[in-house]
Amino acid sequence: MLDHELRSKVLARLTNARCALEDALNLSIPVAQYDPVVIPEPLCNKLLAMIIDLKYVLRHFDNSQ
Repeated sequence: MLDHELRSKVLARLTNARCALEDALNLSIPVAQYDPVVIPEPLCNKLLAMIIDLKYVLRHFDNSQ
């Protein structure tokens, strides 16, 4: 596999992982007062930190090409 193909696949996987985490976080946030809490706030904060870390990795990975 060529280097640029492998980099593209890695970039796509990391991007998909970030999107999946963002979707999970958005789905877990209660909209109305009586909506159930799916993920407790400390874990939501952990998900948010993971999303921020992935954005950082993606930015640096993309700039290193």
